[in-house]
Amino acid sequence: MKAGRPLAALGQWRDLLPGSHNQRIEETGKANMPTIVYIISGFLGSGKTTVINSIIDSAPSDIRIIVLVNEFGNISIDAKLIKANSDRIVDLSGGCVCCDMFIELISTITFVLETHKPEVILIETTGLAIPQEVARLAASPFFEGRVVLGGIITVVNAAGMDFERYPLMREQLRETDVVVLNKVDLLDAGKLELAREKVRQSIPSACVLYETSFGRIQYGEVLAKRYHGVVTSQAKPSGKMDSTSGFSTICLVRDAPLLVDKVIPLYKKHGDKIIRSKGFLLTEKGTVELQFSTDGIQTKMADKPMQRTEIVLIVREEDRELIEGDFRRVLSER
Repeated sequence: MKAGRPLAALGQWRDLLPGSHNQRIEETGKANMPTIVYIISGFLGSGKTTVINSIIDSAPSDIRIIVLVNEFGNISIDAKLIKANSDRIVDLSGGCVCCDMFIELISTITFVLETHKPEVILIETTGLAIPQEVARLAASPFFEGRVVLGGIITVVNAAGMDFERYPLMREQLRETDVVVLNKVDLLDAGKLELAREKVRQSIPSACVLYETSFGRIQYGEVLAKRYHGVVTSQAKPSGKMDSTSGFSTICLVRDAPLLVDKVIPLYKKHGDKIIRSKGFLLTEKGTVELQFSTDGIQTKMADKPMQRTEIVLIVREEDRELIEGDFRRVLSER
């Protein structure tokens, strides 16, 4: 389900609300329980989508969960990777909700509240988002008591923390309520302890820390309580920051089948310049799911067939022209 973009000005936010919360109480005779919103954040390649799938798989069947997926590129890949019915996923692609899509976020949450009446909303941010800003929007007074913030859950790649190269990684941890330290299986005991200490030095004292591999985390472990109010509400805004500055997205499509062996060498050639990539490759034998991060490249047969090849790459702006040129040449070959 693709979220629309019907608004153009901040002053129109309140017009999105079809009636005040008090008015609905008078009409129904009782107040509905507010929807709890959790922000699922983390840098590129940390494993956010995998964590969300694990949460959904382990959630009680009677809990209505809606997932809002925000992607930096114009092609939505994560929405296709989440293991939920398509009517439970709302796509917010084409930008970052913490920087330039805040109106779309407000309108989309309102649409979801009115249409689906969920008990839980999970907002998966882009890997370049500042989750604190998204959380403040989600807890906006415009929702008039219909939404409460459950907390910020930040996924961290234990084997890929580079605060010096990507200061945004540390910024994402500054106000988080929960850290899921993922991919701990990639580190030996000594390096894992260093990773733990690096995280501890960057998070609030009340933050809860979980460790896991392959994004395995249970619904009851992270969503069984509200964290907001313990950490997030006490923090001060960090000031306006364009967290996407210096990064660029390359979106590629191809209708005809291709050979995977022609695409893989491009990741080996430009691997040190590609920050994150994911997508689907349409081949004669079926659809191949592709993931690339600091951990390397992984491919497997996709759970469901796709009608075309779709690839999204996130790179630094200065590297875009070279990388995009090579990929487009390969994808244009017959």
